[in-house]
Amino acid sequence: MLLLTALVLSVWFWRRNAREAPVWMMLTYLGVGVMAWEDFASVSTAASAFPKILKDFIMLGMVGFVQSMAVKKQISVWMAVVLIFGMFAAVHYLDELINTDEEVETFTSATDDDWSYLVELHEGATAQQLEDFARMNHYRVERAFFPEAASETYLDNYYTLSGNADRPLDAEVLNALTTVLYSEPNETIQVEPFIVGDRDLPAGKQSLSINDPFTGEQWAMEVLQMDDYYRLLHQLRPRKQAKVVILDTGVDGDHEDLTDNYFSIESKYDNDPHGHGTHCAGIAAGVTNNGIGIGSLAGGGDSPFVEISSVKVLSAGGMGTQKTIIAGIIEATDEGADVISLSLGGRSTQSSQRAYSAAIQYAHRNGAVVVAAAGNSNRDAKDYAPANADGMITVAAIDQLLLRAPFSNRTDKIEMAIAAPGVGIYSTVPGNGYKSYSGTSMACPFVAGLIGVMKSIDPALNHRDAYRIIHETGRESSETRITGRIVQPAATLARIAR
Repeated sequence: MLLLTALVLSVWFWRRNAREAPVWMMLTYLGVGVMAWEDFASVSTAASAFPKILKDFIMLGMVGFVQSMAVKKQISVWMAVVLIFGMFAAVHYLDELINTDEEVETFTSATDDDWSYLVELHEGATAQQLEDFARMNHYRVERAFFPEAASETYLDNYYTLSGNADRPLDAEVLNALTTVLYSEPNETIQVEPFIVGDRDLPAGKQSLSINDPFTGEQWAMEVLQMDDYYRLLHQLRPRKQAKVVILDTGVDGDHEDLTDNYFSIESKYDNDPHGHGTHCAGIAAGVTNNGIGIGSLAGGGDSPFVEISSVKVLSAGGMGTQKTIIAGIIEATDEGADVISLSLGGRSTQSSQRAYSAAIQYAHRNGAVVVAAAGNSNRDAKDYAPANADGMITVAAIDQLLLRAPFSNRTDKIEMAIAAPGVGIYSTVPGNGYKSYSGTSMACPFVAGLIGVMKSIDPALNHRDAYRIIHETGRESSETRITGRIVQPAATLARIAR
């Protein structure tokens, strides 16, 4: 539409004194309106549309300027044509470059206008029947997952089938295909952090045995007895540097309090337009005892126990799908992750556990422990995915009174539940900044970071032993039944080190 509007604008310049000039003027205005609407409709949030609209208006302005120079014979017509096409080529190249660098992958979000299903085929079946079904109904089909160790999982049998609302899917017809074993909606996943002030929170402890200047903002340090933890950690040496991978909106790998602990899986994951992933990364493994920012579970010194990384599975607006999360678990596992942290989720049916559980089982078989936030809806976590998946360690949030945070989902029906601070948690945000967020999203990386340290001391530790230790060393509260015990890093470290 931009190119067509630019063409009409050019004709208007050259025919401005002709009788039909008003027609070209009206067509130009109509093109501008349609162009702006398409820009607005192509993004998930209104704020995301403004940069696109501004870029297109600047392009039209440049086209108008070049055409005015040609009309005044300051440059030749051919020179104007070359300049205009050169500008469009340059903008197209830059768009491709930006999309290549920043996008996680193309995925179909669940909206009012489209739908998507995860489809599992029988082992050994080809996709031909599913592809024929998709072609006949004008649907789109593609393979969903590409695990490196395909022989260890059935995830390589999954495909996505998607289409538009004007061509709805009859799930019964899909499930009747002889090659289809199972199907479920490719559900939408999102992050929901709550930004809060600090006026109702207790001050942190300034006399910790670490020199990070913002520990006074970290009230959770005292609740978690982090000074005891740091003193004990100082006496230990890691057997390996464990890899903790944050699956989220990305991580600002250049942040001053993360960069020394950060390793890159792919450069496109090393930025965070949303901020959520960077905040979680700081809680799990911000560089500690470096005279900068905050303290974390990672410890400090010349031999850090963990390193942190990122796989982008959510958009800049914090939205993703079940497919992108599972693909992220697979990618993190294939990159050698020891711990995978998922501060995300959404309402779910029990059936959606199947694909998530297969992904978690794949991670377990390859030595990774997977940790997820319980969810922020004050409901039952068994109705939220991936918190309810088999083999998941699920984290509820507590407040400064050691009570379940008002927003935190309950975890009494979750097999492996634990609790951690999740209200007013001060941590890193992009651009060398720091903020307080609240949510089970913030509680989750406390546990993920601790399990990372546990894996650095005992690399053979599996998910069940890791949970057993943090549960047995956890602190009871008046609401343990609905949150799980409160994680206690010092007691856990003492148990794993003996």
